[in-house]
Amino acid sequence: MIGAYLGPMFSPRVMPVVALGCSLVLAAPAVVRAQDPVPRPIDLADALRLARQAGPLRQVADARRQIGLGRVTETNQWANPSIEWRRENLGSTLLPDIFATVYLPIDVSGKRLAQRQAAAAGRDRVAREAEADRRTADLEVARAWMRATVAQGHAAIIGDQVEALREIARVDAERLKEGQVSEAVGLRTSLEADRARVALVAARREANEAHAALARLLALPDGPFPGTAPIATPVLPAAPDSVAARHAALAARPELQAREAAVQEAQRRLAVERRAVLGEVQLQGGTKETSGFMTGQVGLAMPMPLFNRNTGARQRAAGEYHEARLLRDDMRVVVSAAAASAWANYQQVQRAAADAATFDARGREVARIARLSYREGHATLTELLEAERAAADARQAHLRWAADAWMARLELERAIGARLDADSPLDLPIYSPQPTGR
Repeated sequence: MIGAYLGPMFSPRVMPVVALGCSLVLAAPAVVRAQDPVPRPIDLADALRLARQAGPLRQVADARRQIGLGRVTETNQWANPSIEWRRENLGSTLLPDIFATVYLPIDVSGKRLAQRQAAAAGRDRVAREAEADRRTADLEVARAWMRATVAQGHAAIIGDQVEALREIARVDAERLKEGQVSEAVGLRTSLEADRARVALVAARREANEAHAALARLLALPDGPFPGTAPIATPVLPAAPDSVAARHAALAARPELQAREAAVQEAQRRLAVERRAVLGEVQLQGGTKETSGFMTGQVGLAMPMPLFNRNTGARQRAAGEYHEARLLRDDMRVVVSAAAASAWANYQQVQRAAADAATFDARGREVARIARLSYREGHATLTELLEAERAAADARQAHLRWAADAWMARLELERAIGARLDADSPLDLPIYSPQPTGR
């Protein structure tokens, strides 16, 4: 999940804070306009909308769809008729023979019909593959937005620590003058503040890199990145049970539908190659002028399958049909397993929601009490610094859970091919359980 993905990137002690009570905006006006002096931060819905409009992942998916449709159409072209004009007896005393002939290919084996059926299945396959690419692009954009938001919040938390340690250093400097603390305590406070400032530089660099990666996926114009909005408190609606989730995935996932269409396409192409043993018949008709007399002519030409019986093409098509069936069966397993895994992860996130939702508030409260106690002389510097780290850990845990929770929901919806409710930012149909019958 997203937590495992973000783990190596960010220190577990320095993750950004999530503002409680935030709500995810699902429909918003344009975020980046040339006339806006200060563009507002980008939330998840903004990111998905911008990526769908002009993002490179969506454009690549559309280009692949166009390529696929072109390839399917290329294999289903009607044969062109041929026109021949020929003049014979040139350079002799004989009157010339002039021929005007039209050759029209005729499909007597049904090959063209099978090609049209294969093309229809191919167009369906391409459409399903394009839909799967678009959904994958949405998930990639969501992950990039989460990474950028986490990196931005990471820098914000370090900034809060720097300000807190500066205040502590100021208090200790006054106490040192009054002889209430030792010189070592003042040096320790200054050292912690300097270390936090160095960490802030690294955090801001990571945030800039994450923002640049997100800006590329959103195809934003050059200029200052407007930043990302805080991750909202995740909404975790009820999910279908595990059996219903797998059934929904098998019915709605475009990857599996594309494999089913690929099987139909391969089956019809196998029929094409089998029927191609008998080549196309050519109907000939035209005129012939001989010795000044105009006459008509008709003819029929048909290749005889004596040496070439299209054996290689039939073997290839049979292998492709077998491969398509194996890939379809494998995709069924993949889709079912992905739905089961996403469902189990979503259930775990839901069970942790009651405790994780208060991490941020409790962390802030721990830091507030520790600072107040230190000012009043009821806590040591070591106790204060431990409390600050514990508060940062709690705020980090809150954000990691929020990011994990949102990604768990989006990945479950992606896995079953349907939204859990109308507020989902993903462009999917809403899940509705199918009647089970009596």
